[in-house]
Amino acid sequence: MNEFLPSRFTENVKRLALGLEPIDAQLRLRVAHRIEVTFDTAPLLLPRPAIDHHRTALHVLLYDPKLTSPVDLRFFDTARRFVPRRLRIPILTRAVAETRPPAQRVRRPVLFPGAGYDVTTDATGLRGRVLRGGQPMRWARVEARLPGAGALVGRAHGDDRGEFLLLIGAEASPVGDLNPPLRLEVTVLGPAVPPVPPTPDRPGIDPLWDLPLEQAALPGDPDPVSAGESQPPNYTASTMQAVAVPFGRILSGFTFIIV
Repeated sequence: MNEFLPSRFTENVKRLALGLEPIDAQLRLRVAHRIEVTFDTAPLLLPRPAIDHHRTALHVLLYDPKLTSPVDLRFFDTARRFVPRRLRIPILTRAVAETRPPAQRVRRPVLFPGAGYDVTTDATGLRGRVLRGGQPMRWARVEARLPGAGALVGRAHGDDRGEFLLLIGAEASPVGDLNPPLRLEVTVLGPAVPPVPPTPDRPGIDPLWDLPLEQAALPGDPDPVSAGESQPPNYTASTMQAVAVPFGRILSGFTFIIV
């Protein structure tokens, strides 16, 4: 039976199950460059099924009899402008969705600057690397605060090489003279126990095999996970280091050692 047209017409109605608008963590705007969004299927199923991409830079998933909730998705950028993420996102059933505001079908996962991010010439921050046992610690998280457990002024996600780009927000700038360097306390977080691949060949098959799969909130609820404001459950603070960063410069060469 048709919903909108007389029965003599063939009707094909498609309804949005999930809209995805990836957000640039630094700009707080929609990601300007194309990124890839795929289902997080088993590593042997390569290439992974992609989520439809529109010219508006939005990704859409339509209701389908085979669609189940939640969906596990990957967000990644082959140009390394952004650090990959894996999210498990609950989806409303079609019946429930039709009783809720349309906005509850849209998610805005936040992606953090990667090694290839387009940095402005007057940005303040630092590029660094995290090592554990002498090897790059993959998928580290980094937080910068003002001294003495002060305000959080920057977050970063580390990549598969242990590298991160930490950009400091404008709220860290004091009123008045900007000549002195900005003093920060930088904390590195990572898994309490290093992950072990389930099979020796897994890292070669799946480059994101150990990227944490994070659980997004239910539709309509506050979602600090998608916003990148909360850490994966097994992540702990491993080290803190005091750093002085000149305003309007990106310092490079910092190495954080995790025991």
